[in-house]
Amino acid sequence: MSPHDPSSASKAWHAYFESNVGVYDDLPWACSYRLSDRERKTVQKSIQQFQLGEGAEGRRLLKRGSAWSARSGDTRFVDVLSLFIKEEQRHSRQLLRFMEREGIPSLCGHWVDNVFRRIRVLAGLELELRVLVTAEVIAVPYYRALGRATRSELLAAISARILDDEAAHLRFQRSMLSRLGATRAPGLRCMVWQAHRLFVVGTCCVVWAEHRGAFRAAGYTFGKLLEEALAEMSGLESRWQARVAAQLADSRSIVPDC
Repeated sequence: MSPHDPSSASKAWHAYFESNVGVYDDLPWACSYRLSDRERKTVQKSIQQFQLGEGAEGRRLLKRGSAWSARSGDTRFVDVLSLFIKEEQRHSRQLLRFMEREGIPSLCGHWVDNVFRRIRVLAGLELELRVLVTAEVIAVPYYRALGRATRSELLAAISARILDDEAAHLRFQRSMLSRLGATRAPGLRCMVWQAHRLFVVGTCCVVWAEHRGAFRAAGYTFGKLLEEALAEMSGLESRWQARVAAQLADSRSIVPDC
């Protein structure tokens, strides 16, 4: 892999995502436990919304990724982006399968999902990625909470598996953001991250309003949700800054730390 190849990072990520295909089919679907009426009432609306959000087709993101690929010379990027989207869709299928066995209907739409989709319509590639990063950052405390909200071994296992994937997704998105924003002036980079943190705080308010039942069942307060989401953001930003500094010091493409 040539360090000067603009596709080098995407090649590494392509290998990573392909290695995940078919690996995670060992969830305990045979578990006999079924949600109690109280547990179902607690998590039903929450799971429905996240299942809907995880199932986005990503056509617009792929179109923007294709344009960026042509500009940057990274011929592998669109393939990697497609594998990333498929992994998110796998989360949706896993949640849907759980919902079906628990008699929880799926949603055709929801106002929160519609708002996020509208924001992404107005965005360019970087802003769309930052909206996705926001969802991933908040998904970390959410799936931690969901895994503890009931006595279902299966739901806990699904949540843990998704958390494993989300950790890698954040690394992938950090790698992309570092490439997109490396040439931006330091002061402007700081402003962008400050605006992003404010967006995360606002989104946490919406998520708490919509999902507080599931969070509370796991012992979460709004403060704990916000603390964990912002901790993920701080870690993401600090590692992003280090990677941008490395890029500026060395023009070689950066291979993701997957």
